[in-house]
Amino acid sequence: MQYLSILNSTKLSDLIEAVGPRQVDAVLNLNNLTRTPNIGAQLVKVQGQAIIDATSEVGWQRKSTILNKLSGNSDLFEMAATSGSESWKLLSSKDTFPNMLKIPESVQLPQSTEVFGNGQPVPNKVYSEVMNQLSSEATNHKIDMSVFNEYSTIKPSNFAMPTSGSSGNIFQWFHIPWGDITLYSSLSGDSEDFPVYPEEIPDAWHANYTTMPDIIYQYEPWQLYQSSGPRSNQYSFHFHRDMWTGDHRDGGANKLIRFCQANCYPKYNGSAVDIAIVTLYIKGSPLISGVMTDVSVTWTGPIGLDGWYLECTLEITITEISKQALNFDTVKDLSLIG
Repeated sequence: MQYLSILNSTKLSDLIEAVGPRQVDAVLNLNNLTRTPNIGAQLVKVQGQAIIDATSEVGWQRKSTILNKLSGNSDLFEMAATSGSESWKLLSSKDTFPNMLKIPESVQLPQSTEVFGNGQPVPNKVYSEVMNQLSSEATNHKIDMSVFNEYSTIKPSNFAMPTSGSSGNIFQWFHIPWGDITLYSSLSGDSEDFPVYPEEIPDAWHANYTTMPDIIYQYEPWQLYQSSGPRSNQYSFHFHRDMWTGDHRDGGANKLIRFCQANCYPKYNGSAVDIAIVTLYIKGSPLISGVMTDVSVTWTGPIGLDGWYLECTLEITITEISKQALNFDTVKDLSLIG
């Protein structure tokens, strides 16, 4: 059995983010909880009533039985052995610890979520000393906490919810270029960052000509200039859903994809139809600015804990609407990026 520590202030949305929307009901059912916004407060109430119901003190024989069951998890063994009277009542009656949720065996948590239940056996020395003290009348069936000084295995356990690019991100030792590749939308006035560079940067420029009607005795047709452009380039991004926080259920990939797809649609303001002008920035320099004409998503890779694919290839096509009049001189003087 594994346990997840939560706070009194923990919300249902926090729990869903930690265990996933498809697994949260199994966790709630195992802990006799219902869906409520303040899930931490509900757990305190439920466990408090359980402690009241278990009015009698837990005897040393019962404690010995419980500790034997926990001997395969050194952190749980230590936590139980060092518990107070109320904690022992809760552990004896409900098989859980204060402010902790039991996690069903069927629920798989991401590695970024730290839980109690490390699967490491209790050292023989610690086990023997604890059991001897617990059964001894000389110690009044109490355990000396100093027995764990050298072998303590308890570590803080909480939700791992770092923000993109923060120092708490498990990808902090990898170069994920947050802020280097950004798509801005004029319709919403905000932007989304890509966790990767485009696979390649296509940059096609073209001119449109037509020919005069055939003229007799003319070797080549006369070319009549019509227009230039517009540029219309496709950019491909290949990324993994874990690249935001290390937990593919955080919604980061979905937020980026939906942002791109939304820019293919207008916003209606009465009789007016407003369209988005998007700008793709590379290292702070605008690569192209125009309208989003195509968004294509291809899902591949293994299936994640939420039952969906982990790898994604996102392709966007932007048709340029230039912010300045383009001619021979202005194009010739453009920078490398843009």
